[in-house]
Order: sequence, then C-alpha cells, then structure tokens
Amino acid sequence: NELFLPNETVTHVPNIQRLNIDPVFPNRTNLLHIHNMAISRAFFFSFILQKAADNDEPGFMYYFMSVISDVAANRFINSSAIYYAPNMSFTPSYKGFFNKTMPLFAPRAYRADDFNDPYHLEGTSTLNTIDAVDLGAIPADTPSRNYSSDQYRINEWYHHWLPDPTKRQDSKTTYTIQITHFNGTNETFVWHGPPDPSDNPGPVKWSRPYFDCERSNKWVYGATLPIPDIFP
Repeated sequence: NELFLPNETVTHVPNIQRLNIDPVFPNRTNLLHIHNMAISRAFFFSFILQKAADNDEPGFMYYFMSVISDVAANRFINSSAIYYAPNMSFTPSYKGFFNKTMPLFAPRAYRADDFNDPYHLEGTSTLNTIDAVDLGAIPADTPSRNYSSDQYRINEWYHHWLPDPTKRQDSKTTYTIQITHFNGTNETFVWHGPPDPSDNPGPVKWSRPYFDCERSNKWVYGATLPIPDIFP
C-alpha cells in the first residue's frame, strides 16, 4: 500500500522498557513526548472512569477538550484521539434512557492548515488552528467510514487493542493507589490500567507510518494505548 511505510523506516523509537538503557537522541525528543503523553492520558482516563461514579464521569465535551489540549501542547503533534469500541461509550447526561450506549464515539482533534484563511495575510500556517470532530458520527450503512470496520482505510492502530479478545476484568493489569482526603481519612483504590512496562510487548504500540492524505498531507507516526474501563 502506497499510504504506508515499514515500521523499520523510523529508528530509535522510544520504548518505556528501555528508557534507562537506550539513549534518546535529540531528533527523537518529540517522539518521546508523544510516548509519554499517550501513557499519561491512558492512565488518567482509566483512573477517572473507574474512580468516579457513573453519574459523575466526564461528559462528551470533556473528551473533545482533552484531545484538543493534547494537540495544543506540542506543535509537532499532528492529532490526538480517543476511540471507543462499538456500543461501549455513554454519557451521564442520558440518565433517562434505558440503553445509554452510543454505537460509536471517537473524538479526534487534528492540526488544520490555516494558511489560506482570509484573515491570515501572511499566507503561512500558524499551527494554532485545531479541528475537532467525532469520527463515530457517521451515517448508517457506511462501513468505509466506520473506524471499527476492516473497510476503514487507516485503522491498523484500532486492531492493536480492539476488540478486546478476553472481555474479562481479571485479564487487565491492576494498580493500587492510596488517597488521603481533606478530612484526614485514607482510601486504597484498586483499578485497572494500561499494560505494565514489564509486560510484553509493553503499554505502547507504534503504528506504521502512513500518509495523512487530504488532511495534513504529511507522513504521520503514532502511538496507541488502551484505556481499560469497567462497563456498568
């Protein structure tokens, strides 16, 4: 496929299992930033989705603001997204519905090229324009636009973690955190998060470089992690 390059095209990719062994070269610091950001976001969302009550979980707008902030954090980050497995996303605002799940939900933010905007007289991109869309908001019977379908053009990263082959809670990595509340009481919370660095092959999986055709028109290299949650 002309839209992809082999994984070996990008060398010296950061790996959490070897961060204290292999050096991080100056031209790989942006990849290291993406690597660490992907890990931190996966741990953060895994924790808050399991710690908060179902009625207090983040609404859909929070996901959009989160992926936008990821792109705004580094000018070399092209896009950020959170993809839900089919019928696994729901919002606390749908309290009156019996079936609260959404068929698909995938908030994605990417850096748009604003060089041709009429108010931008210089005619060069500012890198400050970010477009956020829900890739799950698609018409019915359009498998080529369904990111969970094999007909979707660039969804190799989806099959790195989804669908979950086990569908069992005890198959996920367990973490423990001790929380001290403002009134002096202590709490030990056990939750499921991304794979541990000691697990094989580790928490981060890098997708093959692909050409982001008709969007950024650049070669893109991305990191993916799972966000475990307990379905209510």
